[in-house]
Amino acid sequence: MTTTISHPSALVVGDIHTRFDAADKTIARYTTRCQRIVFLGDYFDAFGDGPQEMRATCQWLRRSLMAPTRTHLLGNHDLAYLLPLHEQAWCPGWTPKKQQVFDEEMAGFGISSFRIACQVGPWLLSHAGIHGERLDAMGSLGLLGQLERELARACTGERSWLFDKGPDRGGTDAGGGILWQDWNGEFAPTAGFNQIVGHTAANGVARAKCLTASGTHRAFELVSPATSFPNRPLPQPGPEWLSVNWCLDTLHKYAGIIEGDRLELVVA
Repeated sequence: MTTTISHPSALVVGDIHTRFDAADKTIARYTTRCQRIVFLGDYFDAFGDGPQEMRATCQWLRRSLMAPTRTHLLGNHDLAYLLPLHEQAWCPGWTPKKQQVFDEEMAGFGISSFRIACQVGPWLLSHAGIHGERLDAMGSLGLLGQLERELARACTGERSWLFDKGPDRGGTDAGGGILWQDWNGEFAPTAGFNQIVGHTAANGVARAKCLTASGTHRAFELVSPATSFPNRPLPQPGPEWLSVNWCLDTLHKYAGIIEGDRLELVVA
């Protein structure tokens, strides 16, 4: 499923991996500023976690999914539990015991409870992003609908590019799909599209890949002290930039706030 968010402000929360307590603190800090919350996926699998952590995460996620102001994107670690029989769905961290807990706690919440992507202003949000060649082939017209239909097809058991895993993530596909694309090795800015993703973790570092009006690729890494980001302007969609893209999997250090067309990075 996909959606377009018309609210003037949205809080973007990176990968959770069972740390819903950290997500709750971020939400409490910025709830008065943001009318909408978008989660970038990967609610499960902290690596070393077990059934107890899975149960607590499922109980939190059930409550969160019922909140009308929240949009939950699908991550590769979530897919493993939602479609455990799909040949492309397996993910490191999955265990049969955690699957059993998931089935008990998440009864009634299927893959339709999640979104494969969403649009907030000029920003396309998904778990790992869409490769430029795929974006060029799909075009911007009806993009969300195309993604929705592809996910529905994949849920019947068919193989899908959405679930592809490239060599950078130990897979055998040509490149990673929207749940697996690696930020470091595969993601590249595409003119006309501005993406916000998670999936590729960097502790305390928010990373950008941009395309200038002259077609030059620029990369940014922002490392902040505990209180605020350095006092410098962030690249934003507009005439100066053909494409602005951010990876916000910062291990719960930072989040994003979208207000109008602009993205602000904030301490989580």
